[in-house]
Amino acid sequence: MTRVDEFDSFYRTGFDGVLHVTYALCGDRRVALEATTDAFRRAWRDWAKIRDRSPLAYVRNEAWKATSLHRSTHPLRRRHEEDSDVALLDALGDLGVDQRRLLVLLTLGNTDLEEASREVGLSAEDGIEQTTDALARVEAVTGQPIEELERRLHALSSATDGLDVPAPVQVRKAARRGTQRNTVLLVAAALVGVLGAGFVATDEDALARQTDLPQREKLGAERADIVLDARKLSDTDLLTAGQVSRLDPAAGWAVDGTDDDPENTTPYATCPTQRFADPDPLRVFVRSFSADAGNARVAQSIEVSRSPERAEKSARTLLSWYADCTHPRVQLLSAHRVERPFGDFTILRLRSNREPERTFTVGLANSGSITSTVVHEVDGEKGPSVEEFAALLNDSVSKVCEASGGRCTDDISVIRADPPRTSEAPMFLGVVDLPPIADVDRVWAAVAARAEPNPAASPCDRADFSGKDVEKAASRIFVLYQATELPREFGVTETVGHFASEKAAKKFVDSVRDRIEGCPDENLSAEIDQSAKISTDSTEGHVWRISVEARKDVTARYRVGLIRRGSDVAQVTFVTSGKKYDVTKDVFTGLVTRAGTRLQYW
Repeated sequence: MTRVDEFDSFYRTGFDGVLHVTYALCGDRRVALEATTDAFRRAWRDWAKIRDRSPLAYVRNEAWKATSLHRSTHPLRRRHEEDSDVALLDALGDLGVDQRRLLVLLTLGNTDLEEASREVGLSAEDGIEQTTDALARVEAVTGQPIEELERRLHALSSATDGLDVPAPVQVRKAARRGTQRNTVLLVAAALVGVLGAGFVATDEDALARQTDLPQREKLGAERADIVLDARKLSDTDLLTAGQVSRLDPAAGWAVDGTDDDPENTTPYATCPTQRFADPDPLRVFVRSFSADAGNARVAQSIEVSRSPERAEKSARTLLSWYADCTHPRVQLLSAHRVERPFGDFTILRLRSNREPERTFTVGLANSGSITSTVVHEVDGEKGPSVEEFAALLNDSVSKVCEASGGRCTDDISVIRADPPRTSEAPMFLGVVDLPPIADVDRVWAAVAARAEPNPAASPCDRADFSGKDVEKAASRIFVLYQATELPREFGVTETVGHFASEKAAKKFVDSVRDRIEGCPDENLSAEIDQSAKISTDSTEGHVWRISVEARKDVTARYRVGLIRRGSDVAQVTFVTSGKKYDVTKDVFTGLVTRAGTRLQYW
């Protein structure tokens, strides 16, 4: 394609769009026509410089500059605009320059928020704030919702349909002659009158306007405007009682209430420390449901952030609230990943072992600028099907993902996943991993300790993490905070070590295992009455319950677990206190297995 053909194609496909934007900014169709024509003359003159650098933004800016001294319709020319939306033009004219340009670019200009902000000379954050304020002001003046205002903004384009648009060859010739007009001449020319003629149709080519291009097959391939679309969201975009009933079809479900107050700070679920993860959201919704069986309830939260990046940060914060949950007797049971073509979701299953025992199922989803959380609570040990819950979680996003610039799909699958990393010392067990002990209603607390000498070592294993093959090691001690009914020695200790090689780690585990299993032969006061082997796709280990008679009628009991993941090893030792303050073999085996999973975060 020659330079002339390239410019002519750009001119034919871009002129009407620039004309529409310019008219909405200045409110005078003659000024808009002359300013747009002059801007394209300048574009031809500088075509070699701008052809590869957003030429459409260049032309829009040049046209805006040409009208910047005449930003509102002159009273003498008001009669020429009576066939247009004068009330909307006046409302736009009362806005600040940046705000007016942003609104027009986001609608008539077919740009996204990031591009519009850059064109106006603002950061994305400032662009969001300016647009939000502009929408609120125009809504207040017109008394109409954003949906109607957006329709009226697009309708402004019809006001310029009868203007005589010069052919591209005329524009190129005028540019070569150096006869482009300045702003004063544009205004004088606008007094001459309206020229009637046809309208140049656009050619379909690679530079066609966004509105002329076919719809993308996958939503989210083009980023939607967050501010405009977020303001359209309403409680009709939330889950319904009928959708929630899939979790327990036999129960009767009802909506208890819907709250959209961002100033409400009361958490709607057990583990979060705040109601919303985003400190400055655009929109928020919390809807609660209840069932007539099992004391079941569901809460859905929608947070609309000011950018996808902020939404991703909010999603990480939400996940950390559950990964770091520190409520008494609350334990993380399992984690699942909802696999989607456009980004995975997370489901966590937790249990509160208080009276009454309750099971929590938590779904965390992020799509575009939306963060959605769905929490199900029910009495007892059994929660809803994870697959049904995953479908409900996907529904919670599907209703709003298009407006959020996210990607919608029903193509999901659910797989078992590792627990999310904790915020502090993620290679260790988390407080949320530790089991409840008898009826002690206290929170587990962790404190770092030196790994040398090994605080997790029992009299039988004598495990030493200071050998030459150990590249690094660390320890933590877990206690039930302020549980005065427990003896001082009660608690859980964990030591983790990273070895120079997988072979060295395996050799270490084998030697410690041999010492433990040979302990009763060497120490007649020692006894092993329980043991089990651990084997998963990524870990292998062992657990034992060891009793050692310290003196007559005084026996110390230890549960010891040793687990390896590649070249990392964890030792978990639980010093019990009688039968009451102990856990079962299965519970301890699960705890040591979780310790092996956590090693991946080192």
